[in-house]
Amino acid sequence: MAITLDATVGGANANTYLTLSDANDIVDGLVEDADVTAWASATDDQKNRALYTAAQRLDRERYLGARVTDTQALQWPRTGVRKPDTYINTYAVGFPFRITTDYFTDTEIPDQVKKAQAILAVYLNNNKDGIGLSGLEDYKNVKIGSLDVTPDKSGAVGADRIPPIIERYLTGLRISGPGNIAVKRS
Repeated sequence: MAITLDATVGGANANTYLTLSDANDIVDGLVEDADVTAWASATDDQKNRALYTAAQRLDRERYLGARVTDTQALQWPRTGVRKPDTYINTYAVGFPFRITTDYFTDTEIPDQVKKAQAILAVYLNNNKDGIGLSGLEDYKNVKIGSLDVTPDKSGAVGADRIPPIIERYLTGLRISGPGNIAVKRS
């Protein structure tokens, strides 16, 4: 059975941030590699499934701000999220001057989220085993006899990681993760 994408912003039945046409526009600008070549030869249903899966994975992230409505199916749009690349250091009468264009609107999906979904979908389409993480990627050594586990502290923690390029797209939009700082009070 074919999947149908619903990219209605803030919709109760939305299951993607991008239409297939929008995703293809993003992919057309990528450097051609095995993943992009596989995307070009995939059927529309395969691409739609990859877009759906990518949106579901991105929605498991913890984003800044709050969902605009309780009835929306996806994490975006969100309210109270400042655009990561629009820091204005203008002071008026002793306090920071904020303009409304500093923040994403209640009907806006960040371009970073859309690009992350498209690129993750391209990757997932060519890698049918998903992201292909076993859960042991965070370890340099796992020994069964006398159980010897050596953590690998060089990368992100967790079996639900996403490719580093996707991490970079989400920088400044998430509560925590690479490139973001989580502040905890003691």
